[in-house]
Amino acid sequence: MTQTAILVPSDAPIQVRAGNELDKEALLAFMASASGDDKAATLARRWHWQWHQDPRLEAPGYRGVVAVWGGKIIANLSCMPAALFMDAQPVDACWLTDARIHWGWTRQALRASARAGWRKQSLFPDGIVAALVDHPETGERQLGKHVAEAMMTLLYRRGFSDVPDAGNLMRRVSLRSPLMRGLGPRIGSLCGAFADLSIRLPPRPSRAVERFDDPFDGRFDRLWQRACELYPAITRRDAAVLQWHYREHPDTQYQTLILDEGQGLRGYLVFKVWERKGRQIARLVDLLVLPGDREALRALISAALRAMRAQAAERVDWFVNGGDASQVARELGFVPRLTRHGRPQSLLVRGLPPQLYVTSGDGDGG
Repeated sequence: MTQTAILVPSDAPIQVRAGNELDKEALLAFMASASGDDKAATLARRWHWQWHQDPRLEAPGYRGVVAVWGGKIIANLSCMPAALFMDAQPVDACWLTDARIHWGWTRQALRASARAGWRKQSLFPDGIVAALVDHPETGERQLGKHVAEAMMTLLYRRGFSDVPDAGNLMRRVSLRSPLMRGLGPRIGSLCGAFADLSIRLPPRPSRAVERFDDPFDGRFDRLWQRACELYPAITRRDAAVLQWHYREHPDTQYQTLILDEGQGLRGYLVFKVWERKGRQIARLVDLLVLPGDREALRALISAALRAMRAQAAERVDWFVNGGDASQVARELGFVPRLTRHGRPQSLLVRGLPPQLYVTSGDGDGG
């Protein structure tokens, strides 16, 4: 489906336009007011890393769409480069991320517009967010994941569709951390060791999986090149991208496992374990093996689950994209992680085929 841009009259009090680097301070103020100072601090801390150092950027600087009223940004949609390859050829595509609207400022803007004689229906017949999504800056090919339920409904109306078998999964890993919180470190750790016997992990890896802490090197480039040629559509994940994302991230520590049998890298896995609201949570962030190599897939995941348990992670989240990953995930005890209303959060795309290889680390994930 070809998108039709929603054009706002040039003299309207609310304008929707492409965002740029000059919007940084206004975006920080918008984020602080709409989502709190912590979110704004995160945006500021990651700005240079995300919008200037990302090797996938064609040129440094912020890219997105903003709705502006009276000098204020009242809604925002970031457009991160997907660096998508289809049949081993690069195509232009972007991740639609960080969609946000400041409801207080938006209501003020719409009331002021109405007093000036501008009806909301004439400005934004499908809403401000739809105007952001359909702006020419987003291009013809878009991807979105971890999408909130209200936004999912809007994107379906804008021509987005689900990628089959793609979505958020989860699996219990350990009970040690909650027992330590309830019973104290010593008794809780001891009880947790016994309780974890009831949570069966997959068999130990049949292959030698190693922890990898060095800079990402040429082995990852060669694996990426083979994967690029074999997957119908895959996002760039060479050594430069991996180094930028997982070694140079300004505030997140990642752990990497590799399967290297001496004849070239067979696969890698990136995960993180962090504390969220007093709980130890893990996430499988990035994973790449060649198509059909389920043995390597199982070995890497099995090793990761054991490493997560050793770090007292209660559960692990994994965003899968269908294919081998979805099948192996079910075999290893992962189940869908649903929204509060019981809906799956799929990978949503527009202008793209359903055969895509992406992971949680793509877009603003990870």
